[in-house]
Amino acid sequence: MRVTTTSLQKLALAPFLAGLFFLSQPTLARAGCGCDKPPPAPAAVIPSAAFPSMSVTLFNKSFKVGQTWNVNFQSGSTTTTVTASVVSKRNLTDPSGTTYTPQLVVSVPNIPMGPTSIQAYTKTASLFVPKESFTVIGMPVVVSEQNATYTVSNYTTAVGSDGTLYITLGGLNNVCQAMNFRSYLKNYPLRVDNVVIPNFQGFLIDSLTTASGYLALTPQQGATSDILYYYRHSFQQYCLDHQPGGSKAVDSADPNWHLSGTPHTDYSVLIFAIGGHFDDGSVPQAGSVTFDLRLDTKVATNGSAWWTPETKEEK
Repeated sequence: MRVTTTSLQKLALAPFLAGLFFLSQPTLARAGCGCDKPPPAPAAVIPSAAFPSMSVTLFNKSFKVGQTWNVNFQSGSTTTTVTASVVSKRNLTDPSGTTYTPQLVVSVPNIPMGPTSIQAYTKTASLFVPKESFTVIGMPVVVSEQNATYTVSNYTTAVGSDGTLYITLGGLNNVCQAMNFRSYLKNYPLRVDNVVIPNFQGFLIDSLTTASGYLALTPQQGATSDILYYYRHSFQQYCLDHQPGGSKAVDSADPNWHLSGTPHTDYSVLIFAIGGHFDDGSVPQAGSVTFDLRLDTKVATNGSAWWTPETKEEK
């Protein structure tokens, strides 16, 4: 059964069993990632793109632990204010886990998608993040560990100030088997030039320009975008290690870290930052954008052509 949704409230989509929909896929190396990933670079806000209800972290030298700050998120003519208190936490930009800094952790409010400025302030200090440095994006399309086709009608997300299109994939914390993802956009003929995949913490997971071989493109013509393939190897060892009592068990007091003190790379939500152009040479216009999204998923089994176990991923 094929399920089509027209509401972003239904992104945890009901799939149908899919058949041989990858017969024409390009041959690639296998995908996979562990917790040994480049940490986010120091910035005033991490990550630089987030969807409503997702947490972001602000950094500023004027922060003092215990202070209460007001934080304005402004998208277009809409401004929403949230309040948060400064806390001392391990700085995720330092993978040694020895650096503690004052940080302001806030949830992104429900405001229009697109480039968004952030202004945090007290009576005596302030912090400003320009809209060129932060984008409110669409909610995740939530997948599961099975062969399926997801069709999201009128999927709404955002294009950043630099023309980057953002699409978010969720539910991967429950996916341990090797999987293959294939996606394209209907009525949005984007010709893809580059893809960068950070997770919601800001870790760099992969990019089209790396030699990993985990991403590939099939060019298209007409009203359909290029087809993007993402190959992800088995995460069975990762899932085992991260269970309570495992060698990579997560610190519940600070889920960015393992109990062992090493950084934890969380794969529950990945953000696909896509750079590209249209056939006339123009780039996507900054702001909210809506299109129909098609996503096919396929589980690989032990012994299939592109199944492979994790190797040297956990350090």
